[in-house]
Amino acid sequence: MKAVVDHFRRIYSERYQLKVFEKSVVKKKGSIFFMIHTGLWKKLVIISPVSRQNLGMEIDVAESNEFNLKGKSYRYIVCPCNHKNACVLRKMFPFTRPRTAGLKAAVGLGDRIGLVTPGHIRAVKAGVFPVFAQQSVRELSRTGRTFNDVLDDVTWAVFQEGYREGFGADADHLKSIEDVDKAISAGYTMFTVDPSEYVDNNVERYSLKELEEKFAALPWCDLGCDIEGFQKIYDGKKVTIGDDFFVITRQSLFKMAVKYSAAIAFAAKVFRHIKKVLGQEVFDFEMSVDETDVPTSPLEHAFIALELKRLNVKATSLALRFVGKFEKAIDYMGDLEEFEGSFKKHVSIAKSLGPYKISIHSGSDKFSVFPILGRLASDMIHLKTAGTSYLESLRIVARYDPSLFRELVSFALQRFAEDRKAYDVTTDLSHIPPPNNVLDCDLEKTYLDERNGRQLLHITYGSVLTIKKASGEWVYRDRILRCLMEHEYELYETVAKHLRRHVEAIWS
Repeated sequence: MKAVVDHFRRIYSERYQLKVFEKSVVKKKGSIFFMIHTGLWKKLVIISPVSRQNLGMEIDVAESNEFNLKGKSYRYIVCPCNHKNACVLRKMFPFTRPRTAGLKAAVGLGDRIGLVTPGHIRAVKAGVFPVFAQQSVRELSRTGRTFNDVLDDVTWAVFQEGYREGFGADADHLKSIEDVDKAISAGYTMFTVDPSEYVDNNVERYSLKELEEKFAALPWCDLGCDIEGFQKIYDGKKVTIGDDFFVITRQSLFKMAVKYSAAIAFAAKVFRHIKKVLGQEVFDFEMSVDETDVPTSPLEHAFIALELKRLNVKATSLALRFVGKFEKAIDYMGDLEEFEGSFKKHVSIAKSLGPYKISIHSGSDKFSVFPILGRLASDMIHLKTAGTSYLESLRIVARYDPSLFRELVSFALQRFAEDRKAYDVTTDLSHIPPPNNVLDCDLEKTYLDERNGRQLLHITYGSVLTIKKASGEWVYRDRILRCLMEHEYELYETVAKHLRRHVEAIWS
């Protein structure tokens, strides 16, 4: 096999600048498959004996030719790394297909530009299940990508690196059945439903009469219960949380139900839909309530878990709104002792009412809480990151194309007021200097090591990656990607170094 690949390398290098990704070389059904790099572009190569003309698969081919080696004739085809060919790869090689994590500790490693999964592969460690294909509907909308694009990029990266340990694909923050169906069609294995539009954050403002009216108006049919039966289940119920126990009073029941029951009903509807479409196929399911206005109390957590169980929703994980602030791209903001005390109660509930994992959203760069997560619940954590990989990628731009980096910062400053509307952040632009006043050697330190600069660039990623010229050309996207591809291995190591800190801080 090596001799055949080496011979191809010699003859193809006569026409192109060529690199073979050695870890990708694999033989199956008499054919040799591997990835190559020609200039900035990656391609799939398949070499087969000429006598074996039919590969048994439909694949897009960019070019083909033949050569002789030691009396044998071979035919090679060079194929683009497109969606059709990614589908072929997933059929041929099971290790390039996503699988479920189940109850294993997991880390979500979202990639908004489609280039850094090899860095993520370098960052993961044994015992922690990686979810390489993780992207939310909002991220897809902001980057102009699709669920297929995200999974295809991961498929090619996994094949390139010869990674065979398994990975997941998480369709994050799903808010509609339509988006769920797109993720199912693309082959995702995890579905994170975001029912935040159904959460009523105003319960503390309602009078008892208003609560009773809203309680009566809940979607009881979808909840599989009538009012009387529901009250019989929960009114006066004792719930043990660690060393404490609580009694659900009539008023507290009304508040929790009015706040969360419509959201729980929607989550159950999504779960049943996925189950119906996939049939016997297993999948991971998460319900996320992390974007509510106030922290999820331990009793509310218990109520959500009990309701999901009653409705036969088998959640793999729950994402809660914790005390303190989990802002984008920076460390935790809040009292660590308070967080630890509260988190310990949430862990007790998950252990008692599970099994399911606790999902940590906006988990990028929360280094001060990682040791707490690891100490209290390392085997039941699903950490989600995404924006931090984009920021670490921009370090490469700052190092090798400082003029472009300054353009990105200037544009981000123009877009920030509009783009921040979708985020709860405390960014202070007065602490961010104009980029033309910053030396090349200080760009990383000023904008990527400092909290305000990190949030500025994190929040505006969608605008940066999708703005076009009147001609339809990308203003920044292609220039960013070219810079990153020109320094591919430094990109991988830069991302890996930062994400490895996340993994090791929790699962040391």
